[in-house]
Formats: sequence, structure tokens, C-alpha cells
Amino acid sequence: MIRSRMFALLVGLLSFGTAAMAAPPVDLRGVWCNPDASALVRIDQCGREFCGTVVNATREAQADARDGGYPHLIGLRILYGYHADGERHWVGRVLVPDLGHVFSSHIDMVDPNHVRVAGCLFRQHLCQTQTWHRA
Repeated sequence: MIRSRMFALLVGLLSFGTAAMAAPPVDLRGVWCNPDASALVRIDQCGREFCGTVVNATREAQADARDGGYPHLIGLRILYGYHADGERHWVGRVLVPDLGHVFSSHIDMVDPNHVRVAGCLFRQHLCQTQTWHRA
């Protein structure tokens, strides 16, 4: 009898400890800042996928986008069609306005406040990666 009570208490404590230590839910939505703080991008749900729109940018970033063929950087959707491909991994496409080109892309959540955004020449190969932080 005492053993079964001890076992039940131990199971209860282990269950409580596991729930308390569980990782927070992964949420890609929010406003993210690129490494040089030249742009803020709001990532949100777009139907069944995620997308990202520039909500603020420096004058230099806006001039670079104009040179790349995009006269209005603020309000421009630069992340398209991202869908989960793992617990903390999404794949989609990224528009790089200053280059005037769309690349295949993936986003990996490093922690709740940092993501790695990669633009790739060939699917998920030959990639350029940046670490963005929540704004």
C-alpha cells in the first residue's frame, strides 16, 4: 500500500515537473528585426501559411529597394508561402528587394526571440543566412 502511494506520488511529481519544464509553444508570428536593424518585418498567418511584410525600414534600405526595382519597401511582402517542415523549421520563398530576386528559403527558430532566415540559390542549398531578433 505504501509502495503504491509512493509510486503514485512519484509519477505525479514527474508529470508536474515535465509539464512545468515543457518548451513554450513555437510561434513565428510577430515583428522581427534584421541583423543591421535596417528593416522590421511582421510575420503573420496568411491562410494556412506564414508570410512577412516590411513594416518599417531605414532610408538606406528603402533606396536600395528602389534601386532593385521596388519603389515602396514599406508594405512590401517579402516572405511568401512558409509552411512548417518540422517543429521549428519552415520553408517558403523570400524576396530580396535590393537584388530584385525571389529565392527559395527556410526559417529555423533558434529560440523564442531569434530566427535564422536563409535565402538559397537551389532549394535548400547554397544559402545566405541571417539571424533576426524579435523587435
